[in-house]
Amino acid sequence: MGNPSGDPAYALARSHEEYERLGRQALFLHGSTERLLRDAGLRPGMRVLDVGSGAGDVAFLAAGIVGPQGSVVGVDIDGGALRVARGRAEALGLANVHFVEGDLDTAEAGTGFDAAVGRLVLMYRADPAAALRAVAARVRSGGIVAFQELDLDPAVTVRSMPGTSLWNDTGTLVIEAFRRAGMQVRMGRRLFGAYTAAGLPEPTMCDEALVGGGPGFGGYAWLAGVARGLAPLMPSLGLDAPSDLDTLADRLRDDAVTNGTVVWTPSFIGAHATKP
Repeated sequence: MGNPSGDPAYALARSHEEYERLGRQALFLHGSTERLLRDAGLRPGMRVLDVGSGAGDVAFLAAGIVGPQGSVVGVDIDGGALRVARGRAEALGLANVHFVEGDLDTAEAGTGFDAAVGRLVLMYRADPAAALRAVAARVRSGGIVAFQELDLDPAVTVRSMPGTSLWNDTGTLVIEAFRRAGMQVRMGRRLFGAYTAAGLPEPTMCDEALVGGGPGFGGYAWLAGVARGLAPLMPSLGLDAPSDLDTLADRLRDDAVTNGTVVWTPSFIGAHATKP
């Protein structure tokens, strides 16, 4: 999605390493995002707009749902990410997906879409309702608008059992970094108001946290990756970055396994509505 003046800066680095992290994150979130898109009504043959497409993961997920009879257009201002996305689409043989560089307000991506979707996009907008209004303008009457956003509630101080854990300490640091960077840390819960302020109907919403433990849980690598992406920014925010980032995922896992800890992510909240 675009990043007009006044929006908070993207808190994570735009780099090859970040695009790889986003790919790993996509695998971790695949099930919850797919459930949202299918519950929202995506089906074969639809023409879909993917907002804030980045390296293309949500676009590819949507393409798998709409099939070869449908199509997906991804929009993002990050040309580097879109070069990666185009290469991945070619390698996957996805002729029904293409990407447009630019801000949603001005990009020549077309209109009349059957659906518009996005994941972890609105948290970077100063005015999420205005962003949703711009998205809805690209969707036909009767089309779908579906977004999935994090709810990083700083008041929730325990996300593991037992509560004292490296996972909990790292997660608390990550949330504070996002907060200090000016992100919409409660965007998940604010989706309802953003939809209605954008002139859309009250959305249907769902709340998922990914919960796990033991040596095989994918959340350790996910949280370590987010912490690594934020680490260069942390000193300017008055925070100390985690030490030894190269081993953080392993240390998160070992700490959980040693102590029999169950851990969970913040809420990933989905919302979808049909445009009148």
